[in-house]
Amino acid sequence: MTIKLSEKLALSHIGGVKLFPVMMKNRDTGTVAYRLSKSGNTKSDSIEVVDENDMILKVTEQGYAVRARTIAPSSQGGIAGLYKLNQRSIRCYSLSH
Repeated sequence: MTIKLSEKLALSHIGGVKLFPVMMKNRDTGTVAYRLSKSGNTKSDSIEVVDENDMILKVTEQGYAVRARTIAPSSQGGIAGLYKLNQRSIRCYSLSH
């Protein structure tokens, strides 16, 4: 499966690495989308957003957490997880157009 990382939003982790929101395939529906959550860390707690700009709005202005990872996958020493702005592991974010 091809992994698509956001090209517009980068989260700055306290460990000094950049994390990028990742589109994930829902195995039940086949939909490939960014997975966002207001609270909770399960698929049932999340919403799927296909549009990158909509994802950015929800993460940066509406308080949603997003599944994100480093360019290198965790199998190659990278990190991945559910991240939210203004939480202890994310210092700030940057946008590129």
